[in-house]
Amino acid sequence: MATVNINNFQKYINDTILGRGYDYYMGGHVDEEYVHKGNTYIFLVGGRETYEVAVELDESGEIIHAECDCPYDLGPVCKHKAAVFFQLAEIINNGEVKWDAKQAPTELPGIKEVLNKLPKEELIRIIMEIVLKNETLEESLILRYSDGNNEQELKQVSKLIRRIVNKYAGRGGFIEYGEISDYVDEMTGILEKARHTADSLLALEIIILVLHEAVEAFEYADDSDGEIGGLVSDCIEVMEDLILSEKHSDSSMTQKLFNRLLEDSNDHAYDEWQEYTIEILRLCAEVADTEALRVLLRERVMVYLNKSDTDGFSAYYAAPLLQILHRLILLYGTDAEALHFEEENSAHATFRELLIERAKKENDFEKVIALAMEGEKQDDFHAGRTPKWKEIRYEAYKKLSLKAEQARLAKEMLFDGHFEYYQELKDLNTGDEKEFYDELKAKLKKDTRWQAKNMYVNLIEQEEDTDEIMAYISENPQYIARYADLLKDSYADEVDKLYSKHIRAVAQSSSKRSAYQDVCSLIRRYKNIAGQDNAAQLVDELRVLYKRRPAFVDELSKLD
Repeated sequence: MATVNINNFQKYINDTILGRGYDYYMGGHVDEEYVHKGNTYIFLVGGRETYEVAVELDESGEIIHAECDCPYDLGPVCKHKAAVFFQLAEIINNGEVKWDAKQAPTELPGIKEVLNKLPKEELIRIIMEIVLKNETLEESLILRYSDGNNEQELKQVSKLIRRIVNKYAGRGGFIEYGEISDYVDEMTGILEKARHTADSLLALEIIILVLHEAVEAFEYADDSDGEIGGLVSDCIEVMEDLILSEKHSDSSMTQKLFNRLLEDSNDHAYDEWQEYTIEILRLCAEVADTEALRVLLRERVMVYLNKSDTDGFSAYYAAPLLQILHRLILLYGTDAEALHFEEENSAHATFRELLIERAKKENDFEKVIALAMEGEKQDDFHAGRTPKWKEIRYEAYKKLSLKAEQARLAKEMLFDGHFEYYQELKDLNTGDEKEFYDELKAKLKKDTRWQAKNMYVNLIEQEEDTDEIMAYISENPQYIARYADLLKDSYADEVDKLYSKHIRAVAQSSSKRSAYQDVCSLIRRYKNIAGQDNAAQLVDELRVLYKRRPAFVDELSKLD
């Protein structure tokens, strides 16, 4: 960047980048623990990733050199550099730094308005100038707007895909993080060609080409933000739209689509990504409109179902594969066949839930309870799955007015960490309310599991049990801010003491502007609890104690 001074750098940086840098600076993303070597300052700037920014100044504050190791390459200054410039200005000027956005320039006409006024020859000249600098744009325009036979179209698509990959992967063969969005945008443009192609078979071939490349890109691109995964999902979505739009067309077309999908499901592109094989087989079911096609699909699904873990298909994929077979029955079979299939495969949660829904429709809640209890037993070693079955069983008890069973299960669910069942328990209680509360509180307090401990805190908070909350806060002072308003009338001195002690502890561990802002937020709330004088006294104490932290002193000054 051109040499500028740390006190006027704002005039030379793009407003958008400057604004993002200022947000980073104000948000405390610049670590205040910097390295100072001679005239060079080195900072760490946090965010989604942490980057290092080095800035060299001369004696008059001129920025001799600035460097950031982030992937941004669209201009001389990234938001991380801009954030550090604000931080350096604060350090050099003892905390005095402001940013007033530059006055917006006179608004220019939009690009569409400008181009609308140009003659066709001028537009062609402009486009030719652009495509000479961007080969993939030239290929993309030809692909989108030219007419050719299917073979030519597919060759053009393949050629464009290779150009896009080579453009962004470069000699190293790897697409870096900063290039991913543009790569995905260009590949998505090819998908749009497929979406607007009248020939369904050609459209499917284009989608498959993009999908194969997107899956392969998991190996040669940085997908930290999941954009490659998003491109794969877009391919499956466009493919599904195509298949569903042809679902009721003539049988010759659906058979051709089916055969191509079935063939592609076995492609080596998906060897490490079996979920995409299953997605394609799922789409096959939608156009398997003859028994011959359904036999082929069942055979293919059974091959995968019978594969061992060493062949690449684990039990994880059994349920979605079975769902394909179930879909075939729903589309082309009878309800009795579907029921039989669900019963045969009730070991899988998906089919057990379908059986439960059937039982609910028939008001057979005894069967609902039996199915739910079987589900609990089967998922006994999967703690995350069992609450679903218990919730189903509880609702069935309700339907049957089995209050004793309700109460036992509600208590079990409460102790397992589901506080919504406390109100259910209260409603079911027929004895003395205080005895009920005290007994429940004692049992939760005694239970050593973390779920029960959380429920104990929720319980005393729900009932505004100030004595119990005060006892809890005395042992856990970090939660004082949460309960101060509730406790201040009954325990004014204790709350004041614990709150101020908590603020001092938080201040001591703070090292960034965002953390300092959090401390000041605590002080504002503390002032409402302990009064203006006590808060002012605490602020003065912190100013003296942390006078070497200009950002902290700056935030404290805003409390005046």
